Amino acid sequence: MTKFLLDSGNTNEYKELTKLAKSKGTEIWGATTNPTLIAKNITGKKLTQDEAFKLQKEIILEILSLVPGAVSAEVYADKSTTAEEMIQQGEEIATWNKRIYVKLPTTLAGFKARTALRQENISINNTLVFSQQQIFAITLHEQIVRQINPYIQSTWPQFISPFIGRLDDFGQRGYQIIDHGMKMKSKFLSLNNTPLTWILSASIRTPVHIKQTINANAEIITAPGKAYREWFALTPQQIQEIDITTYTKNLKDIPYWDPPLELQKITTVEEFTNAIQTNKLDIRHPLTDRGIDQFVADWKAILI
Repeated sequence: MTKFLLDSGNTNEYKELTKLAKSKGTEIWGATTNPTLIAKNITGKKLTQDEAFKLQKEIILEILSLVPGAVSAEVYADKSTTAEEMIQQGEEIATWNKRIYVKLPTTLAGFKARTALRQENISINNTLVFSQQQIFAITLHEQIVRQINPYIQSTWPQFISPFIGRLDDFGQRGYQIIDHGMKMKSKFLSLNNTPLTWILSASIRTPVHIKQTINANAEIITAPGKAYREWFALTPQQIQEIDITTYTKNLKDIPYWDPPLELQKITTVEEFTNAIQTNKLDIRHPLTDRGIDQFVADWKAILI
């Protein structure tokens, strides 16, 4: 059953949605945050980067007291941020609580940081995911680091966050990236019958996106309060009647991508990194680049 995460930096909203979800026989299991959401707590103010980081920590610690599951917190990363800088931030974020997942961009530098942080048993949420190649890369990378260090222990699998709403905006049927991703990652090894990764359906706008995610059997979904209020207001009959076909009729299909055998045979970090650097495993996507640019703009909006 798909677990619900709230995409918000407002602790009052967590309290409200927790009660609403409980009244419907379910729960808000976890949380995702980002600079835009944190900034809503300081309207009209400017902070230093250290103050913004401290505020993020304060809010996340309170959110952790309101939900039983994982809470994602994002490192600062623009296109020039090095893996070492991400590692340093990720190590600090991970000290806040064992249920925290460090959000990393799905880029070459992000994967280099992921290698180091996973070896330290730090859980990762790979964000800004828009392609099947990225989903394959994340799950393959997790398999490689687990084989390097079989003693890594995680309460839950690692997260992969495809942004289906933004793919819709891009003219594609975003929910298909969830369908394809679930199929693709099922081919990978599991440990003790536990999958290596969970698909976290993100960029959720409407109850249609929520139904699409549940239909695809994605393990987790993160949505803003507005989308959940609309969803929880529906009766089971109304949910059944949601028409996802009409919603996507003007969007293009995303063809399934089957990883070539050459990529499936990769077993070392060195081979993995080389495949990305040479674009044999092409993790580039224009929406990932745009997402990083937007992330930087959001941070700059609140920084002195």
